[in-house]
Amino acid sequence: MKKLFILPGIIALFLSAMWFAGCGNTAQTGNENNSNAAVATNSAAANNANVTTDAARAFKVDFKSEPAEITAGTPAVLSFTVKDKNGAIVKDLPIVHEKPMHLLVVSNDLAEFYHVHPEQSADGSYRVSHTFLNGGDYKLYADFTPKDAAQVVEQIAVKVGGTERAKVALVVDEKLEKTVEGLRVVMKPSAEIKAGQELTLDFQAFDAKTNKPATDLQNYLGELAHFVIISEDMKDFVHAHPMAKGESMDSMKMGDNPADNHADGGHDHATMEGTTTKPSASEVAAHTAFPRAGLYKLWAQFQRGGKVISVPFVVRVPEGEQSKTASNQSVPSDAIKVTVSGSGYEPSEIKVEKGKPVKLAFFRQDANNCGGEVIFSKLNITKKLPVGETVLVEFTPTEAGELGFACGMNMLKGKVIVN
Repeated sequence: MKKLFILPGIIALFLSAMWFAGCGNTAQTGNENNSNAAVATNSAAANNANVTTDAARAFKVDFKSEPAEITAGTPAVLSFTVKDKNGAIVKDLPIVHEKPMHLLVVSNDLAEFYHVHPEQSADGSYRVSHTFLNGGDYKLYADFTPKDAAQVVEQIAVKVGGTERAKVALVVDEKLEKTVEGLRVVMKPSAEIKAGQELTLDFQAFDAKTNKPATDLQNYLGELAHFVIISEDMKDFVHAHPMAKGESMDSMKMGDNPADNHADGGHDHATMEGTTTKPSASEVAAHTAFPRAGLYKLWAQFQRGGKVISVPFVVRVPEGEQSKTASNQSVPSDAIKVTVSGSGYEPSEIKVEKGKPVKLAFFRQDANNCGGEVIFSKLNITKKLPVGETVLVEFTPTEAGELGFACGMNMLKGKVIVN
């Protein structure tokens, strides 16, 4: 579920979500089959524009539950077997925020939310025991990052037998302030929330009794906060983590070597632009964007006194000023056109020759994605990509190899292969 910013001593990886799986190089896949023993294929619904097709073809997840028929109130083992495009089991997934796989279990009305962590078994599958409290329809978001690949978010629909509770309607929060288990959290957007608008969500935590800043927040999975954002229709998803408050945006520019950046495999992190300031132990922030208009629910997760506290917010996202798709502009005859959309860069791989000038013409066709800028970290090139405008990136490669490029949130990714 791609940038955030957080308290002291926390430096690790980026958003995505991701920001949302709909933001690009996060492969968002789907399985709408109600059979709990079904294979979660990598072809999402046709109307889901938020799928990175290259990554989706690269991996699939076989899902099953034990027992096959899940019943409310009875523990069930949820099993995920990751396979590559050749059908080989992918074992030893890289550790991202202290776990190889993050599993978000969410009811279809977004009223129930669980964040659990499957662990690898001897057969290579990732398994976790979970007890559903109610019957009904749920969506599983299995979030993992295969080695040398983009983050993958596998969506799997499950049907749970047993008594179903009444559905809870999403109600927009008139005041972005919530108190949960003694922790009062205030969320302050840095700009008007609207589709396609990149902004920072600032969170301030207070002790509800004393009304003083909560300076006793503890690291949870290596961070002082985690954020999950899901759209009402459950197509857009982001699993995000914060970075140190005051860390400049430039310090988050991602290099091509995963070991050299904070991305940790594709999760969304963010920082605030500006000069570095002394971190506050009670404030965190997320740099993100909402890809489409509609209702979204956000869970901010903190740990205090050894207990994880999930604080929910519901926001309505209106259409952005440039929500309509722009018409294509002319591209120079000697340039390679690169289209930017919610599905990522097209093409995402570009082959060129060493020593010959390269001219790339980036065209961002709508604002419903996080591609507001493109960054070539090795070349020290950053270009803003306004909707409907053709922006040229020109350079002459002097060495063979790969030159990666990405959006400012490191969720949309591509590469130039220099022969």
